[in-house]
Amino acid sequence: MKKFIAKKIITGVSKKFKGVQKIPAQKAPSRFTKVLSDTQVRANQRKVLGDIPEAMGLSSRSIGDLASDSVAQITGNKKFFNTLKIDLKRSRHRTATGIKSIRKFKPVSKLSIKSAKNKGAIKSYTRANAEGIMTERKTAEFLKGRFSQSSFSMKTKAAKKPLRAGTKLKREGDRIIDYQKKLMKDMGF
Repeated sequence: MKKFIAKKIITGVSKKFKGVQKIPAQKAPSRFTKVLSDTQVRANQRKVLGDIPEAMGLSSRSIGDLASDSVAQITGNKKFFNTLKIDLKRSRHRTATGIKSIRKFKPVSKLSIKSAKNKGAIKSYTRANAEGIMTERKTAEFLKGRFSQSSFSMKTKAAKKPLRAGTKLKREGDRIIDYQKKLMKDMGF
């Protein structure tokens, strides 16, 4: 009985259906995050930073990590500003040629020109920021032997939607706040 029902449903759905098929194996990730050995990290640091002194209370490894962060930040900033300069130049040229070609057929308002320039600048900034963060991350990984987050990368979270004005929870909260204000006023604050 079960075979009959399953066959009836499946054959009625699609003519292309060939039964249940095995899914092929998925591709294995080509690149894993690597953790370098301590000796390799020290060799990399020595190559870039030179000999690392020991200070009171800090090991040479921690001083090397601090110096590595500093070097990574400098290289990230260099990459960011170089990329931004090149991309802005390209974007301005592209915007200018686009405006020139549009002006042949119709007038172009100043507002649309400004918005086109802003759009290109934002794209350039986003691209340059990604390049800078990637360079900083790679440099820190090379010098410290592990992944480290950029000091300037921002993590934003979407704001929660405010409660509706008439909800029961909102009214209850307002009532509690009003009661606390009344208590403070009665105490003389």
